Amino acid sequence: MNNTSCKTQIFFQMIAGKILSFPLFTALLALWGLCANAQSTPVPAACLRGVYQLDYKLDSAVVTPKSVQMILRISNGVSCFQSTGKHIFDSVYVSLKGLAPQERMQKALNATQKAVKNELRYTILKEPTKNLVSYHDIIGSLDYQYQEPKPQFDWKITMNKKTIAGHACQQAYTVFGGRIWETWFTREIPVSEGPYKFYGLPGLIVQVQDTHKNYVFTLLNLDTNPVPFDISVNSGTALSANSSALIIPKTKFEQAKLNDDLTLLDRMSASGNQIPESARANYLGKLKRRNNPLELK
Repeated sequence: MNNTSCKTQIFFQMIAGKILSFPLFTALLALWGLCANAQSTPVPAACLRGVYQLDYKLDSAVVTPKSVQMILRISNGVSCFQSTGKHIFDSVYVSLKGLAPQERMQKALNATQKAVKNELRYTILKEPTKNLVSYHDIIGSLDYQYQEPKPQFDWKITMNKKTIAGHACQQAYTVFGGRIWETWFTREIPVSEGPYKFYGLPGLIVQVQDTHKNYVFTLLNLDTNPVPFDISVNSGTALSANSSALIIPKTKFEQAKLNDDLTLLDRMSASGNQIPESARANYLGKLKRRNNPLELK
């Protein structure tokens, strides 16, 4: 075995054994350059709808992750990724154009609560022509967003292969948000997209997980021939993010989201609801244990 092959074998043994530190992993990626960067691989326009299961741990101390279904929709190169609950909310809200905004909001919330319980309400919109990622969420009763350049992923593709959700997949690694991510993509679907903010491989991302399995996105089913739709920001459809959402810096967005969660019970009390001290203490305790965001930095 030559020196390069030996280094490569040791590298993947270290990954499989999860003994790589974050700095060492990034250093090895730069040193060995296992494969060509796949970031700029062109893919044809497509229209598809994929349902992913997200297993996640907002509290790093928990053993069993929570699970929720997320929807990825792609049309003409624009992608929209959101929870099933947020999708239901948007669909109902847009369908009730004749009602007053507050009544529309309440009816959409009621429909969402009946259909699914989900604490994740974000929408991520990726628009290649603008090279932007827009992250939307409800803070209070208003829609806010932050925008940032699309991440430039440095993908390292391996020769490892396996089948996931009926698709022949190939393995790749990258670093994002302070975590090391193991990814499986399929060349059978030549669309350079994936869940959350991930993209840039020569095929659809079928599964992506950090090496500690705190966040695991796995494709459940895929419709490659859905009814065409428009999910651009200004389309005004149920699949579009609110183009009028107030744009604020990411740091302020995250702080506003935290403050909104911290003051939720106070707002409920001000509306006449009786909140037992035990319930308040339990709620605040859960918020304090949310120490494990997907993006650590």
